[in-house]
Amino acid sequence: MPTANNTNTNTNKVIIIDCGSDKVSELIKQIESLDYTIETIKLRDGNHFPFEQAHSVIISGGPHLFTDSPATHQSLMADFEFLKNLELPTLGICLGHQALAITFGGRAYRDIERRETEIIRVLHQHFLFEGLPVNPAFIEDHCEGIWPSKKMKVLADSEFYETEAIEILHRPMVGIQFHPETSGENGKILINNFLSWADQLSY
Repeated sequence: MPTANNTNTNTNKVIIIDCGSDKVSELIKQIESLDYTIETIKLRDGNHFPFEQAHSVIISGGPHLFTDSPATHQSLMADFEFLKNLELPTLGICLGHQALAITFGGRAYRDIERRETEIIRVLHQHFLFEGLPVNPAFIEDHCEGIWPSKKMKVLADSEFYETEAIEILHRPMVGIQFHPETSGENGKILINNFLSWADQLSY
């Protein structure tokens, strides 16, 4: 498992990168209930933010589509440029998941809309899914997916999308296509699993 470059071993500040999702408030509630402090920044500020003293990073979903046009894709990836050098434990949700995948060699594609509860098929034992049912249910809200690259491991799929969760190899980063922040107890468990993993990497 990759290690994090986090020089402050006493912080429990989680940086939420708000990509314009209407679910960010739910994400904040989930993390606050787990006794972590939060700093929320806008996506446009990510390239100039001092991440070094944080505990971890969570990138929200958002209303943007990488497949809208080449110009939109280019603009989004310019905003996500900071991912190339980020070394902290990072969780990408929906748009954040897609940004992680594209940054490390994956590609986005447009497909059918999924705006409901989905069964996620876990393909590999992984800390993200500890304490969850064998094939847990999560809320989906997207119409894009990603084709993975050799720089990542696909951890889960579903009936409709072949890449529901990934781990970036050689970086402490994971991405999920679904929305744990609106998925009740399953979502809270998954977020707690991520933050507990980040705790381990902070020491």
